[in-house]
Amino acid sequence: MTLREGLLRVRAGEAAHPEAVDALTRLAADHGTPLYVYDAETIREKARALRAAFEPRFPRLGLRYALKANTNVEIVKRVLAEGLAPEVVSEGEVRAALRAGAAGRDVLFTSSSKSPSEIDFALRHDVLLNVDNLDELAQVSAAALRLGTTARISFRINPGVDPDTLHQINTGIPESKFGVHLDGGHARAAYALARALPALAITGVHCHIGSQITETAGYEKTARRMLAFVRELKEELGLTLSFVDLGGGLGIPFADGQAVMTPEDLARALKPIWDEEVELLGYEPELWIEPGRYLVAQAGLMVARVNSVKTTPVKTFVNVDAGFNTLMRPALYGAAHRVRIVGRDGEPMLLDVAGDVCETGDILAEGRLLPRPSAGDLVAFLDAGAYGFVMASEYNARPLPAEVLVDGDAVRVIRKRGTWEELHRSEPEVGPPL
Repeated sequence: MTLREGLLRVRAGEAAHPEAVDALTRLAADHGTPLYVYDAETIREKARALRAAFEPRFPRLGLRYALKANTNVEIVKRVLAEGLAPEVVSEGEVRAALRAGAAGRDVLFTSSSKSPSEIDFALRHDVLLNVDNLDELAQVSAAALRLGTTARISFRINPGVDPDTLHQINTGIPESKFGVHLDGGHARAAYALARALPALAITGVHCHIGSQITETAGYEKTARRMLAFVRELKEELGLTLSFVDLGGGLGIPFADGQAVMTPEDLARALKPIWDEEVELLGYEPELWIEPGRYLVAQAGLMVARVNSVKTTPVKTFVNVDAGFNTLMRPALYGAAHRVRIVGRDGEPMLLDVAGDVCETGDILAEGRLLPRPSAGDLVAFLDAGAYGFVMASEYNARPLPAEVLVDGDAVRVIRKRGTWEELHRSEPEVGPPL
C-alpha cells in the first residue's frame, strides 16, 4: 500500500478503510495538522487529460495554468513540466513562475489593477501584459518608452456573457470589474488606441468569463463573440492576432456523483465554432485555454484534527484545529467541500464541522451527514488543492499550515509549517522571544 493509494481511498469515500487510515495517520503524525496534502499523480493526470482533449482538435494551441489556484513552486513546476505555460495576476505570481523555471516571455500577466512597479517588473522580464483598461494602457506605453523596450500586450475583454456560476466568481458579466467591454465599441476603440501609442506590440485578445463553470454553453457563446470581434479587428483596423485566449474556469465536482463538463466536452463543443469562425477570419490564431482549479483542486486535501465534539440543544459541532484562516472558501463563497471522517463508519448523524477561529461564520461544513468522530480523530476536506493554502492567513495569531506533496509512497515537505516567531517577523523587537 502506498500513500497515494490511501489518498485515493479517502477521495472515493472509503475513509474508514485501513489504507486510508494508515495514510492520513502517517501524514498527520509526521507533519502535524492542519496539513495540506497534494497528490502529484493527480496533477499529471489532469494536465494530460486537458492536452488529450484539445491537442488533436486544435493544431495551433496554447495551454496555460492559472497560478492563483495554487502558487506553491513545487506544484507549479509539475504543471509546467506537462507542457503548460503560466498565467499570473501579480508580481508575486510572476516571481513564482520564474522560480518554477518559466521564461519571462512565456508568462501572461492578467490583472485588473497593476501597480507601476508590477508593470516595470513585467517589462524588464519580457512578460506579456494583458491590459485591463485604457488608463493602464497609457501607463504601459509610458513605462516601455522609459525602459527602452517594447511592451507585448493583449487586452482582456469583457464579453458580456453569464456562464451561470456563483456571482463572486462570475467575471464575464457587464457589471464585473474585469476587462474592456465588448459591447458599445469600447474594445475596438481600445485596440485602435493601442495601435496608435508608441512602444506597444499588439499580440492577441483575452477573456475569462468565470470560475467553476460546469456546462459548455457559456464558452460557446463567448467563443462566437470573441472570434467575431477578432474578425472586426482585421476588417476595420487591419490587425491580425497571434492568439485568442478564452480563459479558464473549468469546474470540478464538489459532490460525490456530480457530473460536470470535462475538457473533452469543452473541446468538442468549441471545435465546430472555431473552425467556422476561422474560415470566415481567413487566418488561424492560436487558441489559448488557462484553467487553474481543474488542474490542482482534486489533487489536494486539507487534513485537520478534532479538538472536541460539542452537542448543544440545537446542533452538534465537531471542533477542529483549522478554520477559515486555513480554508477560506466555505466562509467566502459558501463552498461545500466534501468531508471525510477518517477511520469512522458508524451511523451518520447531522454535524457541523466548526473551525477554531473566533467568528460565528467559521463553519467549514454545515449540516453534513457524517459518522460522529471523537477528539483526536482526523477530518479530511477534499478538493482543497485550489484556492486553499493560497487564501490562508495568520488570523487569530495562528501560524500557517504545512504543505506536503505525495508521489506514490514518497512524501516531500513543500512548505514548512509556520512558526510562532513568524507571526511577528515584521514587527520591531519589543521583548524577549518566547
